[in-house]
Amino acid sequence: MKRLLICLAVFFTFNATAALALDTEITIAGDPCSVPLAEELGAAFALKNQEVKITVKSHPCMQGVYLSAEGAFNMGTSTQNGLSENLPQGAYNTVIAKSPIVLVVNKKNPVNNITSEQLKDIFSGKIKNWKELGGNDIEIKSVMLEPCVKYTMGKRVVPYGEVSELRPEGKVNPVLYTNKLVSENEGALGQQIYGYEDGVKTLTIDNNLPDMNPEKYRFYQDYNIVTKGTPEGIVKEYIEFALTPEGRKVISALKHVPHSPDK
Repeated sequence: MKRLLICLAVFFTFNATAALALDTEITIAGDPCSVPLAEELGAAFALKNQEVKITVKSHPCMQGVYLSAEGAFNMGTSTQNGLSENLPQGAYNTVIAKSPIVLVVNKKNPVNNITSEQLKDIFSGKIKNWKELGGNDIEIKSVMLEPCVKYTMGKRVVPYGEVSELRPEGKVNPVLYTNKLVSENEGALGQQIYGYEDGVKTLTIDNNLPDMNPEKYRFYQDYNIVTKGTPEGIVKEYIEFALTPEGRKVISALKHVPHSPDK
């Protein structure tokens, strides 16, 4: 009997420790476009819950969604539209924000604004030189490294035609390398998530940016948090935190638009 009691004590201690670990660690797998916000939200949440360890890892587009649906990570983050209608079996999605897409150019480029019609002509391949837009005589080189962003822009503007592209060699972080390629090439035109620009100039489209007139700006993606089943425990608390005024403040600081549940 004494031996049985000792075994039961060890069993319950082990399971209590395992349960505690589950409630003090959050693992997040995100596509590169979603990782910066996941890191900022994670840091803010951990500051309020200092016993919680949060790990964010970058994965190719959609891989984090599948990893979270399988239970390999607590959450998968992804920026794309319509994900709730295309989830893996058993997965649950929460949209916490809108991620605006902007166009970025080299700081030496004198062009500051393009119209929707000009953007259609660029993507379709009709306009190929910056001088046609009032800029210098330099070929337009598109930087379209972020798959979900490229897809959204092509769907919202016009199907892509024959356009000249700048591409890096090998596998790179598409967010960081969009800034790098644009900052190093005067003719570059990059597609970037608003708030992630670094060392580049952001163009207005029809004299508008997401934080100038959000209702009239057209280029957004959902910021999705995917879990295996309905969120529970510390994961649920994290998602609920993202929707609080404090979480919304973190989201807004990265120029994303916090989700309004009533919309």
